[in-house]
Amino acid sequence: MPEEVVKFNLRGSVAEVILTRPEQYNAFNNKLRKNLPELLGRLEKIPNLRVVILKGSGPGFTAGADLNEGFPSPISKHLKDDYKPIFDKILTSRLLYIAGVHGSAAGIGAALAMACDFLVMTEKAKLSMIFSNIGLVPDGGSTWFLYQALGYRKALELIVEGRYLSATECLKSGLANKIVSDDDFEDELFNWGQKLSERAPLASTGAKRLLRGCFNATYEQAFLAEALEQDVVSVSKDFFNAIQAFFKKQKPVFKGE
Repeated sequence: MPEEVVKFNLRGSVAEVILTRPEQYNAFNNKLRKNLPELLGRLEKIPNLRVVILKGSGPGFTAGADLNEGFPSPISKHLKDDYKPIFDKILTSRLLYIAGVHGSAAGIGAALAMACDFLVMTEKAKLSMIFSNIGLVPDGGSTWFLYQALGYRKALELIVEGRYLSATECLKSGLANKIVSDDDFEDELFNWGQKLSERAPLASTGAKRLLRGCFNATYEQAFLAEALEQDVVSVSKDFFNAIQAFFKKQKPVFKGE
């Protein structure tokens, strides 16, 4: 029987995407690298979907690359062709992505968790920067994410020492949004996803675009980018209906229109 490497559950406006190679700690093999971006592309086309929760089955999130398959040469082509499409799907999506990390997210798996829009971790979860332990540098954009959160010196210390960030360290640095108990993990993860899905989707997507672009932007560029996004959302039905609800002292219902 063919190995099932990823599956998803659609629960209203929230989709749960689960990596399903638990015996391999959800390490990325060729099939997972191919199937995951294809699945994420299909989710993009579901009209009423607003939030995607990405998580792993078994003991943890993902161990990153499956070392049993080795590395094709040059590795740069492998990363650009086989991994970057996954990250691009998340970074440019209209959907909000929540990484739910229990156990460990290691290597490029840690980069995948950091690439999501939100990060929820269990109390004992960790992001492991183990690249230097096998003589490699980080990949998947890890250096960019870590530099933004930790600054140069602490990011370099973490990388060179090949250690991990605890959930508490991730929360303190701003890498993680929430820490929840193991017992409440699944419920808390979905409930927050459901709560976020009820917010104005056009505005959420616009805010995601703005924040994703602001690291390389000047204040003036950020100001003008916000103004252009405002052009889109300020003529939407969601905005009109929300204003009416405001004056009526009612809770708005957002439809992404």
